[in-house]
Amino acid sequence: MVHWRAGTAGLALGVWAALGSGCDQGKVSPAPQPVVEEPFPAPGAPHELVPGDARWTAHTAVAGRQDVAAVASDGSGGVVLLGTSEALAPSYTSLDPNGTTLTVSRHDGNGQQLWSRSFTPEPGARGLADVDAPMLAVSTSGDVFVAGKVEGQLRVGDTVITDSHFVAKLAPDGSPRWARATDAVRALLPDGDGALVLAHGLVVERHDARGGSLWKRDVPAVGSATVAALDAEGGLIMAGQRPLGPFESRGFIVRLSPDGELRWEREVGPGAPNFTDVSFRPDGSFLFTGDFNGTLEWGRATVQTPCTERGCYRTVFALAADAYGEPLWGRVLDSEDVSGSEGARLAVDADGSSAMVWRHGCGSELARLSAGGDVLWQDFYVTTPCFATPLLRDVTFLPGGDVVGAGMFFGTRTFGGRSFAADDTDVFLQRLVP
Repeated sequence: MVHWRAGTAGLALGVWAALGSGCDQGKVSPAPQPVVEEPFPAPGAPHELVPGDARWTAHTAVAGRQDVAAVASDGSGGVVLLGTSEALAPSYTSLDPNGTTLTVSRHDGNGQQLWSRSFTPEPGARGLADVDAPMLAVSTSGDVFVAGKVEGQLRVGDTVITDSHFVAKLAPDGSPRWARATDAVRALLPDGDGALVLAHGLVVERHDARGGSLWKRDVPAVGSATVAALDAEGGLIMAGQRPLGPFESRGFIVRLSPDGELRWEREVGPGAPNFTDVSFRPDGSFLFTGDFNGTLEWGRATVQTPCTERGCYRTVFALAADAYGEPLWGRVLDSEDVSGSEGARLAVDADGSSAMVWRHGCGSELARLSAGGDVLWQDFYVTTPCFATPLLRDVTFLPGGDVVGAGMFFGTRTFGGRSFAADDTDVFLQRLVP
């Protein structure tokens, strides 16, 4: 049984792209007609939604394994979803199926699918065919940018990427525009004209709307960061760990100019935080998240991991800094689970508030934070007895302020009083009252 804080006021079934096992070379998959279940009768007065409640939950059962890597607002009241699909493994073997299909789909504000794209790699010289794409960005004009890595050959439009990291651009209707092989991508920043600034390897590069390179700058510091974000001019904010000795590391945050010059640097410790996400806020300040075990000195605050009689356990943090690196506030996001929390992702709203999602041994959690770091509400996506599903993978804000979370689950799970069943693993979307 999954215990959900959020309820629902009417439930619409969305669509998750049904993907074939063969390569369709990026062709548009026709959107199937959604099947909408009638809501349960609601005797008496209708339920009044409060912050954290779900307006709807959307799910479509698809054969095989479906998962989600990222979700982003499309700027028009809907979302773009980046995920993967794997064929169902034969029942007579415990081995994972070979090959992963990359999926990109766009959904409206009610969770209904508008279009979907699937990109299936073919085996290369080593016989491998696998693709992983954890990064997604959507420009204000609706262009979709995806960054990942392929083993084998991946066709995106007229371009074939072979055994390489890559970045690809799709039009607002999902049709491929261009794709380029590159080093491992650290950050994506599209603009309204269809151009793109990205950090990859040890380089920051700007591409024009057709994918051509306008300029490149060597920024060796990019290689030591675990998370990075680009500002509108191509400057970088980065965070990671720097070794101090054979058995000691310390966290760092650094800001670079568009020319790669150091603007400021701040040490974060004495515990060694694992940074997993960073985002600019509208006023030019920054918000970082990740996980740690120990103590972090952050300005005048001391951030410590929770401890029990059995010892202290790894947990998720949020740190805010102004444009000059001065600490604003820090917070530990406590979990009800003592097995350790990790994999935090964040999204920032137009007013500087945020939503953060992370996972632990019994599922995942979602917290809504004010601009000053206060927890406004928190949802627990957990299973009893403890089992790591459902998993909320990523979160974004819609223009009106609503929160949309995307994740995966398997088995039979209850979403806002309704039960859904997945044959293997399926993707779900939820739109929440902010």
